Amino acid sequence: MGTEGDTQGAERVLRRLSVAVRTAALYGASHPMTRQAVAGLLEVLRPYLDTQSAFAARITKRGFIVGGLELEHGANRDLAFYLYTRKLSYLKIAAGVREEELDAWLSVVGMDRVSLEAAGGIEYLLWQAKVEHIQVKETALGRQELDDTLDLNVLLALLRGGRLAPQEREIGIEILTAGPDQVKVFLESLYAAIGEAGDAVDQDEQAQQIYQAVRSLDRIILDEPLEDQALLYRNLAQAIVRIQESLRPALARLLFSTGAQDVGRVIVDHLAGEQLADLVVGSMMQGDVDEQIGAFIKTVSENKEKVKSTLSILEGQLRQPGKGPSWLSDAVWPQLQSSSPHLRTRSLSLLEFDDFQIPVGHREAEGRLAEAEAIDDVSVTREVIATLTDVLRYEDDGEAQAETAVALERHFPWLMEHREYTLLATVLQCVRQITSGPDGTRRDIATRIIRRMTEPPLFDRLLAALWTGRETAAERELQECLKILDGDLIRPLVQALGEEPRAALRAMLCDLLVLVGRDHIDDLGHYLTDPRWYLVRNVASVLGRLRDPRAIAHFDRLMRHEEYRVRREAIDGLASIGTEEAQARLAGSLNDPDVRIRLRALKSLDAVGARRAMPRLVALLKGYDLFNRQFLLRQAAMEVLERVGAREALPVLKTLAGGRLVFGPRGRELRRLAARAISVIEAPRPVVWDHPRAAGGPRADD
Repeated sequence: MGTEGDTQGAERVLRRLSVAVRTAALYGASHPMTRQAVAGLLEVLRPYLDTQSAFAARITKRGFIVGGLELEHGANRDLAFYLYTRKLSYLKIAAGVREEELDAWLSVVGMDRVSLEAAGGIEYLLWQAKVEHIQVKETALGRQELDDTLDLNVLLALLRGGRLAPQEREIGIEILTAGPDQVKVFLESLYAAIGEAGDAVDQDEQAQQIYQAVRSLDRIILDEPLEDQALLYRNLAQAIVRIQESLRPALARLLFSTGAQDVGRVIVDHLAGEQLADLVVGSMMQGDVDEQIGAFIKTVSENKEKVKSTLSILEGQLRQPGKGPSWLSDAVWPQLQSSSPHLRTRSLSLLEFDDFQIPVGHREAEGRLAEAEAIDDVSVTREVIATLTDVLRYEDDGEAQAETAVALERHFPWLMEHREYTLLATVLQCVRQITSGPDGTRRDIATRIIRRMTEPPLFDRLLAALWTGRETAAERELQECLKILDGDLIRPLVQALGEEPRAALRAMLCDLLVLVGRDHIDDLGHYLTDPRWYLVRNVASVLGRLRDPRAIAHFDRLMRHEEYRVRREAIDGLASIGTEEAQARLAGSLNDPDVRIRLRALKSLDAVGARRAMPRLVALLKGYDLFNRQFLLRQAAMEVLERVGAREALPVLKTLAGGRLVFGPRGRELRRLAARAISVIEAPRPVVWDHPRAAGGPRADD
């Protein structure tokens, strides 16, 4: 038994461990906040290990057992349940543990349960990461453990299908959580125990009792949180597929029978078509094949795709001489159509009432059943998210607000994975409203949630979804989310833009910055001082596309940038803005040392800019250029003067048109351009008529 000092030390370790696990799950193991949490954990863990040599704890659903003492309150309970649902029953951290090992542990434990199971479990991943000083034991109930754990009362409770005491339910949950192999061992152990009870019990009776135990496990699962039920049902279904040959056929027949559709349907929902086909073939007896498979059809008839795939497999396994390749589908498929109207009646017959339940009328029962049938994992998760959002909006307790925020954030990956972008936008809109509310604590929590969406890995998922959803409804839904995130996206988008090697994705990032940057001109302008010229060029392009006069001051700096391509983008940006001030800047750029910039500026001038630059344009045309080295500039200047109708330039244009000191093809072309500009400028101006009711008659517009 541990001393009081040992217990306090263990409590401190668990508190810091809880913070580290939650932070890693929220931000990732490499995030600065996680690094800080790991440092805090080491601060209390190392003194504990110096005196105790190891931190060892058994993990239960409600808490930890350290040194024989149960620690089942506050954060301990939450952390224990978190680890318990990831199949951990034991944790040991030995002296000498390195920070890198804690990082690996947090990375693994921070994974969601489905990914964790697919990757092989915590124990395997820690071994793969070569973590030596952290040991775990995953829940694995073998035959001997079952014999030690299950007493007669538990066996009787499972077999009779009645109500289970809390302790008995916990044992059932431990069995189901342990995985399909452990559920299989349990059912086979129960099967053997029934057979040893008396010689008069035949195999069908044994199977019937095992089926009753399966129904009891089904009731246990239904009492668990909805988010945990899928995993438990999957373990139960996979255990039935793996169970020993002497039991499996009879048990399968019971599951597929008409009266067993409540359990049978949920079991087959968690099996693949090949597994179902094997169960059907193994459970068949002498007699009509179509009729026996028809019983199976009635069980799975609500999942038509699964019916089709399973029938196709069965047609290959049960070939009949003289019958076509689709003989089974042709014979059995019509039963699906005829059985569907009766599903509700049969399901209603399964509603059972005991002394602890209030009987209801048929119509009310039918309504409740319809509601129950409409519930699926997706709709339930949507309701959970909506509830968490409402709690965050109205909850007054600061600690409860923080816990609700963490729970809500954990659903963001689900929203992205299931493409629930409209719901995500609704949640973000609510959170954004809270950020401008009067409650300081609530406001800070909401701000953190918004920031969470702009950081890896959620931000990376957001970009990936946008990339794959281009030109679809998903893109429009995601853009609504981006508009809500607004200025908080500027930093991560610019950072991604500076690191992205793919041109197409850089273009998408620029489009997103245009979408959210309209009210954040100065925030974008901040990045124009970045040493990476290619990033500055892209940000300048974004500012130009926004066409906001406030960006002109930022373009002033870019006109002196050493990189030609940045100055070129600044010219295009000023041309896009198009105000008188922007045109003045374009006129000033005609003195740029790079001829390409001067040429681009000339082509971007309008009437206002041309008149501001008139002295420079006239000087360019008057200049002595015997070998036409400035041909392109002079050509562009004349096109500008022609376009804006600059009468003040007529003298120099006439000199050029009649001159003979410009030689060669280019000289002739300049004379032609000058003559054309003169004819356009001197041509009569078009008469623009005002509306006679407004002005009383026609007038010429000078």
